[in-house]
Amino acid sequence: MKKLISSITTLFLSITLYAMPGFSSYIQELPGQYVYYEDKTFTRKSYFGILMFDEKTFAARYYAPADKNQKKPETDVEIYFTVDPKADHLELTGEKIMSGFTPEEAEFVNYLHDMLYELSARRIRLGSLSEKKRIVRNNEHFGQFGGFVTVEYDGVVPLFNIKSVFVDESNPEFFVVTCGQLTSGSDKSFEQFKGFPDNTDENKHAMPKNKKAKEQIFSTENGKTYYLDSNWTQSMENVFMLGDAALITAGTIPYAPVDFFIRQFMLSTGDSYLDWTRTECTEKDGTISITGIFYQPSTKNISRNFKVAKKCDSGYDFLTLTVFNSVYEKNRSYFNRILKANGIK
Repeated sequence: MKKLISSITTLFLSITLYAMPGFSSYIQELPGQYVYYEDKTFTRKSYFGILMFDEKTFAARYYAPADKNQKKPETDVEIYFTVDPKADHLELTGEKIMSGFTPEEAEFVNYLHDMLYELSARRIRLGSLSEKKRIVRNNEHFGQFGGFVTVEYDGVVPLFNIKSVFVDESNPEFFVVTCGQLTSGSDKSFEQFKGFPDNTDENKHAMPKNKKAKEQIFSTENGKTYYLDSNWTQSMENVFMLGDAALITAGTIPYAPVDFFIRQFMLSTGDSYLDWTRTECTEKDGTISITGIFYQPSTKNISRNFKVAKKCDSGYDFLTLTVFNSVYEKNRSYFNRILKANGIK
């Protein structure tokens, strides 16, 4: 079960908060945050990623899986670079190519440079975002995408706050696929990201279910109650398990701005990537609800994750249900009843 889900995201990973060169976001950056985009201007599946180590040190990466139809091998080009954090624009002060370098890869290094400068300049020109103006859509000329496009900015997206670029209203050419947080100096999840499988169907997991199970209320020392049934076991104070098929964690977290919580709840951690293209997020009347799909490349496990956080006197009460996707698909009504009974609708 430990491989089913990353631990609940720690909301205050560092007391040090950073701003990007040239602008300051209302949600400041934590060291180790990254974002990956899919860029559909390439004829093959291609990803662009950027990672902040600290206010001076970053990484950028172009990755494309092998394409048998086009007879193209896997391509993986990564650069580390330093910037002047006090400059009013993105000013590179040093660079190192981490993936080795061949003449064939020069175009991808140039691509990384172009995208870094373009995304930075556009975010600086945009000006401020805020909780009241978190999402902004601008019509802009963007040469890399062939002319005028719609750029969608979203404050919860780390670093440049750019979520997508639309050539037409229905099909984005450039869009976020995952955002994440490194958890240690040895965390390789940024450089090991290789995209998501197209097919989320897998049948290697089953739910241990006793048809005679009775409804059961679980209580904790802090007076919280959770409505489950006797199929579940309480393994820790705020941890409940359904065999190895599903897990519920719950607790209370200190108050922070709503958009900060949304960003933190939507970050991948370790070998577990949240697919933003299959994620839904709502916020209403002090309640945040997020539903998404996680993929673990090392095990090829696909899990469905539900998070809810409700404002309370001491901050936010939260509950997270994670269940293997194949188990959820076969037992939707069962899990939906549990979610509804415990405040996730």
